[in-house]
Amino acid sequence: MTALIARSKFIIGGAIIVLTVGYLIFSSIGGSTAYYLTVQEVKAQGPSERTVRVAGTVVGDSIEWNAQELLLKFQIADGSGSLAVIYNGPRPDMLRDGADAVVEGRYTEGGSFEANNLLLKCPSKYESGNQETRESGGTDS
Repeated sequence: MTALIARSKFIIGGAIIVLTVGYLIFSSIGGSTAYYLTVQEVKAQGPSERTVRVAGTVVGDSIEWNAQELLLKFQIADGSGSLAVIYNGPRPDMLRDGADAVVEGRYTEGGSFEANNLLLKCPSKYESGNQETRESGGTDS
């Protein structure tokens, strides 16, 4: 009888742990979801409070930086059009013409995209060197 009670406690405790871990995983996934859209899709949906991500290439002559207010304005473009972006924060060093960018935020009534996150693809300065090494039969190290 004592073994049955101990076994029941073990099973109940295990079930509680599994349910708790499952709930934590489910709740963290739901809170960090942001939809990936093209520029055309963002404009077609119109202004929204929903957080979305948009990828594109930075249009170099559109970059305006106000260091006093930490306000960055620029445009990103993809095959479907261009989008004005407003980002409040430090200017990334890699922000330049042709940089691949992902902005996360919301599309506003004024027709601009207010980004609260700005991600830029790092240029791989070692990529061409590794390619030459592979072609000559050498190693990457």
